[in-house]
Amino acid sequence: MEYRERNWLARSNFPWESLIIPMKKYAIFVLLMAGILLLAACSEGTPQSTTTDTSATSSAADTATTTPSGIFTQAPSTGTTETSTTSTAPPVTTVQTSPGSVTLSIPTPSFDLRGLSEEQADAFYADAVFVGDSISMHWRNYVTKQRQSNPAFFSGAQFLTSGSLGAANSLWPINNESVHPLYQGQQMQLWDSIPKTGAKKVLIMFGLNDVALYGVDKTVENMHTLMGKIKENAPDVTFYIMSATYVQKGGEKGKLNSALLREFNEALIVYCTENQVPFINLADALADTDGNLKAIYCNDGYVHHTPAAHEVWTKVLRGFAASQLKP
Repeated sequence: MEYRERNWLARSNFPWESLIIPMKKYAIFVLLMAGILLLAACSEGTPQSTTTDTSATSSAADTATTTPSGIFTQAPSTGTTETSTTSTAPPVTTVQTSPGSVTLSIPTPSFDLRGLSEEQADAFYADAVFVGDSISMHWRNYVTKQRQSNPAFFSGAQFLTSGSLGAANSLWPINNESVHPLYQGQQMQLWDSIPKTGAKKVLIMFGLNDVALYGVDKTVENMHTLMGKIKENAPDVTFYIMSATYVQKGGEKGKLNSALLREFNEALIVYCTENQVPFINLADALADTDGNLKAIYCNDGYVHHTPAAHEVWTKVLRGFAASQLKP
């Protein structure tokens, strides 16, 4: 190709060489200028320092690691993990607990009546219904016995309780083997019987017949489903969740033990905080220093309660009522 071009140029009568030489000089000049401009641009674009960006990133990381996780002072907003302190406080106040603590992440139950009489505190439950298993059923028996000598004792409070009842089997259909509580002699689903009681407060206590079979998360989910069904038929009710109480040391059966029940209670506290449902901490009031049900409060070496335990129930429920009536 180079040979042909040269012969073509030689045969031509146009003075090409007079143009080619200046063009070569011009091209060299252009390349030199381009190189100088490129070097200048690179020099101006070099970052001066990354100290500011690194500092900002470090600060944000420090803030994230020092923000408590899992413990809320109020219901968290959707799409954020930050905790706000400006809106109205929810019914559950949480506290920070040390690792390995056997107490729950809410304040210790208070017996303080805040200046109220016992009768005034009991009257808080005049429009309430207690829902639960054999633990709640024994509480019902205690209340019934106390009313024989003191008719004002938790006067008006009603009970829908049954042995072996749980959040899961409360959702099952009624059949010959179901354990749904009786209302006026008839077995009913809770979402059908509760509206018939006329109660405005529903105190639910489940867990002992659930967590070992279904696990913590599924039990909380079943309780949520149950409350939703009740709310459909009784939209004006207010729910209160009572903690599951523990197992006496040495009375553990299979997977059911105090540690699992405590894990369940903590999950309930999170649920109650997020959904602004009041939580009643009965468990800590009946627990020993190891986080098990105190022997003096257990009548069978397992989970069921003595009259001494029901005296504690009385004080806890009255203290809770006082906190609601005189916050």
